[in-house]
Amino acid sequence: MKTNRITKETRFESYITTPTDRRKKLILSVMTQPMTARQIAYKLGFSDLNAVKPRLTELVKAGKVEVIDKAYDNATKRRVAVYRRIG
Repeated sequence: MKTNRITKETRFESYITTPTDRRKKLILSVMTQPMTARQIAYKLGFSDLNAVKPRLTELVKAGKVEVIDKAYDNATKRRVAVYRRIG
C-alpha cells in the first residue's frame, strides 16, 4: 500500500534528522513522575511509541532512568514497564 510506505518513509526521515540526544532530553524533561512509554510519547505529542522506546532503553543503560514497576496498558491490554527518572 503506497500510503503505508510513504508514512514509513516520512517517519524515518524525521527520525534521522532528530538527534537522539535531543530526544532523550525531551523525554527526561517530561518525566516529572513515574510514567509508561505510552504516557511519555503522548505527553510529547508522538503517536508512535518508537519515538521514545529506543531512547528509554538508552537512558536506562546510561543510568538516567530506571524501571520501577508494571502497569496495565489499556491500548494493548497488557502490562508494560513504568519508568522513573533518576536524579
